[in-house]
Amino acid sequence: MIESPRPSYKAAAVAAAAVFLLYIVTLSPSTWLWDTGEYMAAVKVLGLPHPPGNPLFVLIANAFAKLPLPGSYAQHINTLAALASAASAGICSS
Repeated sequence: MIESPRPSYKAAAVAAAAVFLLYIVTLSPSTWLWDTGEYMAAVKVLGLPHPPGNPLFVLIANAFAKLPLPGSYAQHINTLAALASAASAGICSS
């Protein structure tokens, strides 16, 4: 019987933590160039930025930005983007 290889969850967790740490260290405290200002404005009013729009991100970011966390509105959204990127890195590396 041939066993299929199991994903390395520890490696995935390490990759996700490393990506999240890198994003948090380099987190912008406000808006930056190009799309970030547009996305933050869209999140605030529950609008859609330019196509494709990413409506799921806008809905989740709107709820996340309303949490009573320390930092500015922009920092909340940038932190959510860091969490999403770290989760993506963890899922792709497992």
